[in-house]
Amino acid sequence: MKKVSVFLADRSYAILIGKNLLAQVGSLIKPFNLGQKILIVSNRRVAGRFLPKVSKSLSHSGFDVFSHLLSHGDERDKSEKELSKVWSAMVRNGLDRSSTVLALGGGVVGDLAGFAASTYMRGISFVQAPTTLLAQVDSAVGGKTGIDLPSAKNIVGSFYQPRLVISDVETLKTLPPKMFKDSLAEVIKYGVIQDRKLFELLEKNGKWLMTAVRKKSFGQKVFEFLEEIIARSASVKAQVVEEDEREVSGKRMILNYGHTFAHALEGASGFKMAHGEAVACGMILAGELAVKMGIFSVQEQARQIRLIQQISFPAKYQFSSSKILAFMKRDKKARDGNLRFILPVRIGKVKVFEHISEGSVKNVLDHYRSER
Repeated sequence: MKKVSVFLADRSYAILIGKNLLAQVGSLIKPFNLGQKILIVSNRRVAGRFLPKVSKSLSHSGFDVFSHLLSHGDERDKSEKELSKVWSAMVRNGLDRSSTVLALGGGVVGDLAGFAASTYMRGISFVQAPTTLLAQVDSAVGGKTGIDLPSAKNIVGSFYQPRLVISDVETLKTLPPKMFKDSLAEVIKYGVIQDRKLFELLEKNGKWLMTAVRKKSFGQKVFEFLEEIIARSASVKAQVVEEDEREVSGKRMILNYGHTFAHALEGASGFKMAHGEAVACGMILAGELAVKMGIFSVQEQARQIRLIQQISFPAKYQFSSSKILAFMKRDKKARDGNLRFILPVRIGKVKVFEHISEGSVKNVLDHYRSER
């Protein structure tokens, strides 16, 4: 088992990464004195696979266990309606300030459950048990919680750190290959923004990993590699969050590499475009913009495109540049109506750039779409 620590004074916590951890959830969280009652928030698909194991472990450790299943099992669960249902479940099961919410599932479950925990009785304990690669490397780490509104994704939320993150890599063998590809876009992101070694590991082993995933061949070497890339990704995020927990200094913005484009693409698609596919496309677009600005080499952009297309997605979209730009202007990173972008200067380092003209962005969007 690997352990990554996030140091945030009295909000510090550990990220545990290993095999068969869900069967040990009760013993892992028992030392934290999280209160008697635990509400597990999940969805039907995830609950069918893992809820009995988690509930049994918690019960054996002396907890009173309740569960609430979200309605859809996709992005639609990050809504005001579903949030209200979680609050109602908390009240119905008698959760108090000493109680805990445990998110069992992917990023949608974690975002919604975390926001519910942060607002119920002005904040109760929260544990993340992410069951997707995307959640294990990204959304379960760092304390961002929230829901979507029809006009924009993640527009309402809070910064609220979990008490513990438990990432069981064995859950990943249940994922379909497309979901794996969706997740690997975020892993590539960490390589580009701050971990060149991670990028090189993916260049060397990414094709082998995806072959194993497609064949459902999860041997010890695959699990060890997954633990390595999850731990490296989580370490990058932990370091950035420690420096800028609430996005005050601007350092944390680098975690959104590719996401200004990605969130706009998701919005333009009516949130039907997979997040990883949007991020893959967003990173390529950010790289293209950086090349045109003369701050990123053509050679390194070619490496980025090659890796993305090899193990993630051959990035494509059909939306008009005007529609994408309309969503970009609603992005939380925009300031006084001006677009801000995280752009690569080399593999392993990115910077925040402001005052980039709409014309420059439109040219990249139009050119890249026409090239597909």
